[in-house]
Amino acid sequence: MHRFQIGLIAAGVLLVSTVVVFSGVTSSLDNAATAEAEAHARRAASVVQQMSRLDGLDLASTAARFADRDSMPKVFTESDETERRKAAFVQAESIQKMLEAEGRRATIVAVLDKNGKVVARDLNPNAMYGDDLAGKAVVKEALSGRASKDTWNDAGRMTRVAVAPVLANKAVQGAVLLGYVMSHQEARKLSALAGAEMVVFHEGKVQTTSFVTSEGKEDGNRAQAVSALLFGGDKLAEQALSKGEPTEVQHVKVDGRLFAITAGPLPGNFGDKSAGFAALVAESGTEVAAGVGLRVLLLGLLGLLAVVFAAAMTARRFVRPLDQIEVGVAEIINGNIDFTFKPVGPDFEGLSNGLNVMLARLLGREEPDEDQVEDEEGTKWKAEQMLIEEGEGQPAGFDAQSLAQESEAAYYPRLFNEYVTALRNSGVRADGVSVQSFTAKLRLTEGGLKRKWKCRMVRFVMVASGQNIVFRAVKIA
Repeated sequence: MHRFQIGLIAAGVLLVSTVVVFSGVTSSLDNAATAEAEAHARRAASVVQQMSRLDGLDLASTAARFADRDSMPKVFTESDETERRKAAFVQAESIQKMLEAEGRRATIVAVLDKNGKVVARDLNPNAMYGDDLAGKAVVKEALSGRASKDTWNDAGRMTRVAVAPVLANKAVQGAVLLGYVMSHQEARKLSALAGAEMVVFHEGKVQTTSFVTSEGKEDGNRAQAVSALLFGGDKLAEQALSKGEPTEVQHVKVDGRLFAITAGPLPGNFGDKSAGFAALVAESGTEVAAGVGLRVLLLGLLGLLAVVFAAAMTARRFVRPLDQIEVGVAEIINGNIDFTFKPVGPDFEGLSNGLNVMLARLLGREEPDEDQVEDEEGTKWKAEQMLIEEGEGQPAGFDAQSLAQESEAAYYPRLFNEYVTALRNSGVRADGVSVQSFTAKLRLTEGGLKRKWKCRMVRFVMVASGQNIVFRAVKIA
């Protein structure tokens, strides 16, 4: 298993590196995306407040512009009420047409008398006739001689209202009232200018939003979800109105999507302090971070698969051939001097041939053919035919001391000659047997027994009985 440690270590390093890079990249992108969304939400809130102030000034100046027309004071010079109402209606219709020409059609255009009662309005002269609006702060301000803008709740609809005085000889004769309902289209325009989703609330409830469904209509589900955020939980709307400035940016989920949200009051109103907005910026950067993180993980996975594949191919090309060579070496160590190394792959073919040549030269046998190495079958002698009996006891009739005193130069040739003679006497062919291979076989076995018995020397005596030829080991302490 240790041969695969390099591959395993490489795979482990790659895995850890992938996890570290994934964590670092996604964390960095998430933090950057969160910071960008928060900054974007604050910018949007600032833009909305500035636009609200400018809108108030613009509406008030527009109402004043129409109130200053020379034809307006003439409405109030009519002594007959019916004629006065007709003249007021004509003026209201005329103002609406001019607004339409400017692309700014109003929801309501009305003419008020100096007591704050409606004389006439556009579309229907009888609608709102006689309605007393003197209690409205913005109307009081206009009748005192100053044009201003405010927000009303008109039949449950949030309406931006501008009222300007009609003067004659520096005396207030009446007033011109312009009203614009805060609609879904207005919220979408505001969203486009601020670069964020917009939610407008007034008098404790959401009036409209810029959220759009796939059909192009206002998304009521997300409007309800944001309403719960503004008026429940942390009560962002209440915080914004009480502080008079945008709240701290929070991170919320709306319809399963993460947003950075801040709420703030809508400035520019004369008396109303219950109008506000919420700016929501989608944290799309987190989705980008997730996508980049997924790519990092996929890259790491591909790298891991590549490492595993490389380790498998290495095992197939190098480790397995080495294992086969190692098995062959073990065979030779264990006494199988007839073992021949087979070709085990193009990378180790030279090593196999070299080992075969080395064995042939050490054992004095014919060098093998490099192109083809086969086990030789037939009559040639093989060392595996030598039968060796192990046993620590001394065989009967043999003097261990005499064996120990015999020199190797005499001992191995003597045993070889005895062995060859015994083979021939038993009728066994001795083709292929050589002193080198015979001696190598005995030396290998002696070395193994010496380590096993922990003795000074091991010698052999040959015992022949018919065709049975056995070499018995003798332990010499």
